[in-house]
Amino acid sequence: MRKTCRLGLAALVVLLACGGQTAASVAQQGMPLRFAEPVDVIVADLEGFVPQYMREERVPGVSIALIHDGRVAWTEAFGVANTITGRPASPDMAFSFASNSKVVTAYTALRLVDRGVLALDEPLNAYLAEPWLPDSEVRDAITLRHVLSHSSGLRHQPTSRESLFAPGRGYSYSGVGIIYLRAVIEEVTGQSLEDVAQEMVFSPLGMSSSSFVVVPAGAARAANGHVHAVVPVLAFVVLYLVAIVIVGLLGLLVVRLRTGRWRPSPLAATGILAAALALSIVAAMVLLGSAELPEFGWLVALVGIAFAGAFGLAFVAGRAIIRRLVPQRRWLRVAALIGWSGLILVGLVLGASRVTNLPVPQPSRTEAGAAGSLRATASDMAMFLIELSDPQHLSPELAAQLRTSQIKLSTELSWGLGPGIQHSRDGDALWQWGQHLHSQSVMIIYPDHGFGVVVCTNNDLLNPDVAIEIAGRALGGKIEPIRRASHLEFNYREGS
Repeated sequence: MRKTCRLGLAALVVLLACGGQTAASVAQQGMPLRFAEPVDVIVADLEGFVPQYMREERVPGVSIALIHDGRVAWTEAFGVANTITGRPASPDMAFSFASNSKVVTAYTALRLVDRGVLALDEPLNAYLAEPWLPDSEVRDAITLRHVLSHSSGLRHQPTSRESLFAPGRGYSYSGVGIIYLRAVIEEVTGQSLEDVAQEMVFSPLGMSSSSFVVVPAGAARAANGHVHAVVPVLAFVVLYLVAIVIVGLLGLLVVRLRTGRWRPSPLAATGILAAALALSIVAAMVLLGSAELPEFGWLVALVGIAFAGAFGLAFVAGRAIIRRLVPQRRWLRVAALIGWSGLILVGLVLGASRVTNLPVPQPSRTEAGAAGSLRATASDMAMFLIELSDPQHLSPELAAQLRTSQIKLSTELSWGLGPGIQHSRDGDALWQWGQHLHSQSVMIIYPDHGFGVVVCTNNDLLNPDVAIEIAGRALGGKIEPIRRASHLEFNYREGS
């Protein structure tokens, strides 16, 4: 009997192990590519999945466009564009597409190649009257092909223009390369990138709601991005504490010079705190403005004013109560006020942590950000994606090169002239993702099937894979390699 039980238990373990392996292999393979399914079936599935997924992940708004048989078959928007006003999201509402801007800039450059204004394999530095990159061995070796395929060796963040490796010798996703390309495009055309893109991309493709710049009229028809409230609160607190140290030291020095004492009066202490508040707000505006994030400067400033106001009111109320309860003992009153101040700070931060979606003010931008300032509707980007998959405004030779692997990331991924390329048994997929502090987006298309999707959201990066998850549900097939690439897992490493 014991032997039978042992055999049965062993068989059960083997069966469970096999079942687990089967389940794992199915999960690794993902659901089949859904290009053969009727549009109505995919739409019905998404209309049930997306709202539920948004509730689970606390996503304010989503806009989506489905491409089927080479055409935009369905567009829809879910949720709200602004959590404070409750303004509903709509399909004709522009969202931030962040790094999807890079592919639009790349396609603009390819249009110029077709016109003979640029060449794929000529050094970009040769087009500039003044060098944009620092003097180095590689400056005259970086070509348009290198920049479009992220094999230039230039870094991603625009804090440095130095090279990581010789052009063509590796892959490193590069925002700096695309910013460099903007300088070249504007030099050779004598126009702004926005004007060139309107002429060569947005207008020919009917992308009437797309722009690299933000004007007040356009901002009114756009969705607000959102961030977790604790992010601007902590940013303000850090800036304010630094400002208190700076202003406090200067204030105490002034008090010492004027009164001969180091102890400030209540009025002087209030003045120091007010001056520190003003300095922290100015610092937020300047620092984030110089990082091309002025809207976040405004957000930190507004949050800071609200935070300081709430702290001040709570502090004054608590001080009045403490004075009544402890009228004689000064040291006890001071200790109680310090403790009360700490409780207020903790309470405000905890309160902010419960606000998961705080709207970011609409930006105002007059210059194009080639690597990340594009705002568009999902349907506009779907039309652009269709053009990428079967270019009608490029020469056949250049159209073929756009979809051809220029640099290999892995057996499943490579990069073309602008978009990434995922290789699978379902065929190649062209793709690009975009992530900002307050929004996410992704566009993917299988050219052989005329099947693709564009997804944009207005939630922050504390949950970075929302747009990719929704795209994976819409398309089926492989999505994990794209997710890994969006986390920059394939970037060049020293010594690799």
